[in-house]
Amino acid sequence: MLSATSGAEVSARSTSVAALLASRAAKRATVEETEKHLQESSVSLLLRHQNTSELLLEITSHGKIRSFSCDGHEGLELNTGVQTSVLESELRRRSEETGVPVELLSARVLLENLQDLITRTDVNTQRVLLNTRQRASVCELLQSAQALMSAGIFSPELLWQEYWKLQPALEVVYLLHTHSILSLDFLLERDAAVRTWITDQLRALCVCGRTSADEHQIRQILSTVVCVLVRRAFEDRAHTLSHTCCLILDAMISWLLDSLNDEGSETSAAGFWVQVFDVQVFAGCVAEETLQRFFTHALMRLLTYRPVYKVSDVIAVQSEWGFAKTPPLLTSLFRKVCVVFSVERVLSQVQQVLDTQEVNWRHVLWCVSHLLVYDCQTRHSLSDLLSRLLSSAFDLCDVEKMITLFLLARQASLEGPAIFPSYSDWFKLSFGGSSSYHSKSKKFTVFLLKFLSDLVPYEPPQYLKVHVMHPPFIGGKYRSLLQEYISLAKTRLRDLKVSLEETGIFELVNGSAAVLECPAQQDVEKAVTLFMTSNKIPATVIEASIFRRPYFLSRFLPALLSPRVLPVESDDRMMFIEALRKADKIPAALYTSYTESCQRETCREKGVCESSEDGHLLLLQEQFLNLRMMMTNGATDGDVRAQLSRISLTLKTVCTDEETGSDVVITLNRDSPDWAHAAVVNLILQSFCLCLLEASKVNPPNRQGLWASVFVKTLLGHRRLVSGLAHRLWHLLQQEGSVLSSAHVLGLAALLAELHYCRLSGPPLLLQGSSADALPVSEVLSDALLCSTRSHMALCLRFCVAVLSYGLCRANAQAEDLHNFIPQRLYKKAQYVMARLVPETRALMSDEQDSDACSDDIDLSGSLTDSAVALWRRAQIRSLREQPQYQLSLSEWLSSELRVQRSRDALTDPERQEYEQWACEQYYLPVSQHDGGCAGDVTRLCAYIITAVLDQHTSCRTGGSSYQHTDSCLPDLLSLLQALLYEVAITQQNTSENAHFLWDLIDSRCSATPDPEDAGSELTHQLTLQDIGRILVLVPPALLLSVRTHRTGRRTLDCQRMMKHIGHVQGTACNDAGLLPFNITAHFLKAVVSCGVSCDRPSEAVDECLSLFSTECPLLPLSAARWWACLWPVLSSQWKRLTGRDALPDQLQMLEDSHRWSRRLRAGCVWPVPPAPSWLLAACVHASLRRSVSEAEVNKLARQLLDTDRQVLLFLFVLSVMELICAHLNEQVCVQHVQGVSMCLLAHLLDDSDWLLLFDRSGSGHTLPHFLSRVASQQTLRLMPFAFYSVLGGAESEVLAAAARCSGFLYSAAVSYRELSRLFLSGHQRQQVLLQARSTLMSSISLSSPDCVTPGQRRQLQFDYEQLDPEICAALGSFT
Repeated sequence: MLSATSGAEVSARSTSVAALLASRAAKRATVEETEKHLQESSVSLLLRHQNTSELLLEITSHGKIRSFSCDGHEGLELNTGVQTSVLESELRRRSEETGVPVELLSARVLLENLQDLITRTDVNTQRVLLNTRQRASVCELLQSAQALMSAGIFSPELLWQEYWKLQPALEVVYLLHTHSILSLDFLLERDAAVRTWITDQLRALCVCGRTSADEHQIRQILSTVVCVLVRRAFEDRAHTLSHTCCLILDAMISWLLDSLNDEGSETSAAGFWVQVFDVQVFAGCVAEETLQRFFTHALMRLLTYRPVYKVSDVIAVQSEWGFAKTPPLLTSLFRKVCVVFSVERVLSQVQQVLDTQEVNWRHVLWCVSHLLVYDCQTRHSLSDLLSRLLSSAFDLCDVEKMITLFLLARQASLEGPAIFPSYSDWFKLSFGGSSSYHSKSKKFTVFLLKFLSDLVPYEPPQYLKVHVMHPPFIGGKYRSLLQEYISLAKTRLRDLKVSLEETGIFELVNGSAAVLECPAQQDVEKAVTLFMTSNKIPATVIEASIFRRPYFLSRFLPALLSPRVLPVESDDRMMFIEALRKADKIPAALYTSYTESCQRETCREKGVCESSEDGHLLLLQEQFLNLRMMMTNGATDGDVRAQLSRISLTLKTVCTDEETGSDVVITLNRDSPDWAHAAVVNLILQSFCLCLLEASKVNPPNRQGLWASVFVKTLLGHRRLVSGLAHRLWHLLQQEGSVLSSAHVLGLAALLAELHYCRLSGPPLLLQGSSADALPVSEVLSDALLCSTRSHMALCLRFCVAVLSYGLCRANAQAEDLHNFIPQRLYKKAQYVMARLVPETRALMSDEQDSDACSDDIDLSGSLTDSAVALWRRAQIRSLREQPQYQLSLSEWLSSELRVQRSRDALTDPERQEYEQWACEQYYLPVSQHDGGCAGDVTRLCAYIITAVLDQHTSCRTGGSSYQHTDSCLPDLLSLLQALLYEVAITQQNTSENAHFLWDLIDSRCSATPDPEDAGSELTHQLTLQDIGRILVLVPPALLLSVRTHRTGRRTLDCQRMMKHIGHVQGTACNDAGLLPFNITAHFLKAVVSCGVSCDRPSEAVDECLSLFSTECPLLPLSAARWWACLWPVLSSQWKRLTGRDALPDQLQMLEDSHRWSRRLRAGCVWPVPPAPSWLLAACVHASLRRSVSEAEVNKLARQLLDTDRQVLLFLFVLSVMELICAHLNEQVCVQHVQGVSMCLLAHLLDDSDWLLLFDRSGSGHTLPHFLSRVASQQTLRLMPFAFYSVLGGAESEVLAAAARCSGFLYSAAVSYRELSRLFLSGHQRQQVLLQARSTLMSSISLSSPDCVTPGQRRQLQFDYEQLDPEICAALGSFT
C-alpha cells in the first residue's frame, strides 16, 4: 500500500494539473477497492486463532494510525470504524464458539484489559486515584467500550457486576460515569453496599489529596460525585435514592467533624471535603432550590452533631469558644454553608433547631460568632433575636429560652466591642432600667432572680461580678430578693477565691449607680487629682487603707506604683506617692520594688517590650502582616473582620486588663505619659498606616469597605491599649510632627477620623490639668495640634487636609453625614489654619465666591494649598459651619491667634496684620451672633478682643498655656483694638450708651468678690485688676466718660460709671498705699479734661466733675495728689493744647497749690493753707514724706501741722497706716521706714483720742471712718487690727503709757486683738505677730486705769475672751 502511494506521488510530479484532476474519480475507486481488500485481510488474520484481549489492547493502544486521507479527521473516523468492525467480528466469533453471550464476553474482555492496564503500571491495587498514564489508557479503553455499546454487543450492567467483585476504584467509576457508560445513579440504586463503599472511597480520595500532585482531578471527582449525591438526595425527597444519598453526605460531614479533634492527616484530608461546599461546585448541576435544601440540611447537621455538652458545662467553658479559637476547618465550613443564606435565615434556623432538637452548643455558639465576624449586619439581627427571646422568655417564664438568651448574648460579647457590646453593657441595657421587661410584674422579677440564682453554681466569676456590680433594677419592695441573690453571688465568688474588691474606693454599688469595670487606675487618677487640689491625702484613700486594706494593697497600690520612666522633676503622681510613703501607707518592700523597677525602666530604651511580651509581639507582627496581605489582595470585609478578631485575641493576652465599659474614663497625662505596651502601640500605628497604603493601592478610601472602622473598634476594646495609643498619638502630634512623613500623616489622619466615627464605642478621654470634661478620644487628640509656630501650623495644615479628605471619602462611600468622621475641634483648627496660611480660602469661608461651579469630582492630589482650596469649594465641607458646635467663634479665633509666637510665625508682620484685619472686620464683624460673630456691632467686637486678652493673661498665670504672651500676637491685636475703639469714639459721639459698653464689660469681669479667706482667689483678683488697668490705658479717653445734655441744652460730664468703677473695682486693689497707680490716674484725669472740652464751659465742667469725685469718690483726687509731680506737666499741656488757655481749672489748680504748700511746709516756711480738704492736703504732705526722711524731719513736720491744722496731721497718720498695710502685703523693704513714720505721727496725736477712730469699725458717723471706708479696700480695713499692733508694737513704753491714757484705748486695743486673733485663725498672720500683740495688750491692761472701760464693755470683753484667751479674760476681770 505504501509503495502504491509512492508510485502515485512520483507520477504526479511528471503529470500536468489537468491530468491529475481528470484521474481523481479513478483514484477514488481504487481507494474503495483497497478498503474492501483490507477488511478481508483483517478477517483472515482473526481466523488464525488470535487472542481477543490482546487484540483489544492493540487496537486501543494504536488507535491513531496514519490516515490514508489528506483529512486527518476522516482518517481517524475511518480507522475507528475499522477497529470496531474487527473487534465486533472477533467477539461474535468467540461468543459462538464458547456459547457465552456476546454482551458478557465483551464485558469480561473489557474488564480484563482494565485490570491489566492498572496493575501493569502500579502494584497498589487499592488506590482510588489513577496516575496520569493509567488515566489516559483507561480513557482510550472506555472510548472503545462506547463504540461496542453503540454496536449493541456490550452491557454496562454486566461490566459493573463483574467489576464490583474486584474492589472497584472510585476514579474508574467516575470515568465510567463521565463517559456515559455507567452512571452513579445506577450504581447507587443497584446495590445497597455501594453506599458504604462510596463513603470509604470518598474519604480515601480526600486522604490522597494530601500527597497527590493531581489536586485538580481530585476536585473534579469530588464535585461530580457530590453533585449526583445532592441532586438525588434533595431534588425529590420521595425518590428511592434520597435517603441513601443523605446517609452518604451525613457520613462525610460526621467524618469531617470527627476529624476536628484529630491532629495531622485526618484534618488536612477533611479539608478537601470542605471544598465541596463551594457554591461554584454546583453551578449548572443542581437547581437553586435543591441547593438550599442541601445547605439547610448541612447546617442542621452541624448544629446537632453529637450534643455532648450539658448546659451547665456550656455556661462554665463558653469563654473559651470565641471565634479566634475556632478550628480553621470549621471556620471554612461555616463560611461556605452560611453563604447561601441571609443572616436572618441562619439565625432563624439556629432558633428553630434550639427550640426543637438537642444541639451541640459549641457548634451553635461558634456559628453565631462567625456570623457576627463575617457579616456586619448580624449585630442588628442578633439584637432583634435577643429582644424576641427576652420577651418570649418572660411571657412564658421559659427557662430554656432564658438560657439561650444569656448564652447567645455572652457569645456575642466575646468578640469584643468592635463586633458587639460588652456583656456588662448588654446586661445593664436589658435589666438595669426601670422600664426593663422584668420590671413589669412581680412574677417576672421573681422569675429573673430565681433564674440568676440557679445559675450561680455554674457561672464563671466574670459574669457573677457583672451581676453584682451592675445588678438588675428591682423595685423597692422586692429589694430583699435582690440582696439575697447578691449575697449568694458574693458567697460563690469567695468560694472561687475571686475578690469583689475590684470595686473602686470612689464608687458605690447599688441598683442604679454605675461601677467601673477596671476601677483601680481610675481611683489612682482621681486620688492624684484630689491630692493636687488640696495638697492633702484624700480622706477616702486613708479610709480605704484601713477599712478596705485588701483592695488598697492588691489593687490600688499596684496601679499607683506601676513601673515607669520617672520624670526629672517630680510630677503629681510622684508627689502623691511620696506623701503616702511618709504617712506609712506604702509597705517598705513594695516601695523598694517600685523604685528598682523604675530604675530598670529608665535604663531601657523607651518602647522596648518586656521579654514576656516578645512572643506575643512576634505573633502580632505576623498577624498584622497577614492583614496587610489581605489589603493587597482586596480581601472581603468578612475575611478582614476574622483576622482582626484573631488580633484582638492576641491583644487580650498582651493587655490583661478587662474590657472597657462606657463608664470608664481615661486620663491623658502630658507630664507622665503612659508608655505601657509602647512596642505594641507602635506596631499598631505602623500596621494601620501600612494597611491603609496597601488598601489605597487597590481602591480609594471610598471603596475600601469598613475594615478601618473594625480595626479601630477592635483597639477600643482594650483600655490600657487605648491609653497607650492616646499618649503616643499626643506625643507624635506635639513633639514629633516635623519628622512625620506624608504616609504617616495620612495614616494618623485616617486613624483620627475612624476614632471619631467610633467615638461611642470607646472610653472618653480626660486631659489632666484641664478644666474641661472628658471628651471623645478624637476631640482630645485634635487639641494636640498646635498652631503657635511655623512648623506647628505646617503640620496642622497637612493633618487637617488629610482628615477632611479622608472623612469626605468615607462619608460619601457610606452615605453618612460628614460630621460622623470630622471632630469638631479639628474642624475649627482647619478653619483657623487654612484661612491663615491659604489666603485663597478666605473668600470661600466668607462666601464671597460662588460655589455653583464646584463639581463633585475635585482633584485633591495637587499641592497642599490646592487641596485646601479644593476642600473649601466642597459644599459638604462648608456646610459643617452651619452646625453651632463646628463654628469657630470669634472668641476661639482670638484665643488661637494669641497663642501664636510672633518671632516664629509663618506670616510676616504685614501679612499677619492683613489677616487679622480680614478676620475681625470682614469675617466676624458682619457675621450674626448665632454664627459666632458680632452682627455688625463694633463695640461687641471690641468686647471680644478685650475679653480674649484678659483670658489669655489668666491662662498664662494659671499654667493653662504653654506659650509666653510677651511673644504673642498681643501687640497686633491691641493695635487693632485701639483702631476699633477710636472708630467707635469718632463714629458714635460719646453718648452714655457708647461709654457704658466698656464699663459693663470691665465690671462683669470683676463682679465676683474674692473670698478674703482664700489667698489664691485674692491674688487672682489682684492680677485681674492689673490686666484691666493695662486695657484701660489703651482706651481712648473720650470713651471713659460721656457728655450729658440737659433739657436746657447745657452739656455736662457724666462720670457716674467711672466713679462706680473706681470705688468698686480699682478700690479693691492692693496698690501703693492703697491708691490708684499712676497710669490709671493719669488716664482717668486725661479723660476728664478731654471730655470736659466738649462741654459748653470746659473749666466749669472739669471743676464740677472733680468736685463730685472729691465728695463721692475721693480715691481719684487722693491718687492725683500722690502722682501730681508727674501729672502736672501732662495735664497742663493737654489743657493748653485743647483750650489754648494757660490757667488750669480751679480743682486742678487747687492740687498744684496744695503741693506747693506741702513743699514749703517741709522746708519750714510759713505759707497760707490752701482751701482744700484736709485729706487732700495730707495726701500732698504724704507724697513728700515718701522720700527718705529722718525721724527728726517727721517730728518737725508733725509739730508744724499740730500747730496749724490737726486734721491734716490726723489724715496724714491715716495715709501712713494705709501705706504700712500695703507695705506688709507687698513685702516691701520700706516697712521699717513706714512703721517709724507712723509711730512718730502717732506720738503727736496721743493728746486726744480721735486717732482711735481710725480703728473703729462700729459704724461711727465720724468723718475719719467715713473717709476711710471710701478710700480703703476691704482687705485694708480687715487688716486694721494688725496695723494697730504693728504701730504700737514698736513704740516706746512712754508712748504706750500715753496711749493707754486715751479715752477708749483699752477697749479699742482689746477689740483689735480679738479681730487679730480671728485673722490668725484664718491663717492670715504668723504666730509671732499674735504673740507680740498679746504682750502689748497685756501691757496696756496693766497701764490702764479701772475706769477706762465701762461695765458693759468689760462684760462684753470678758465674754469674748472667755474661750479665746482666759488669761486676758482674767486680767480684764481684775478691774474693780
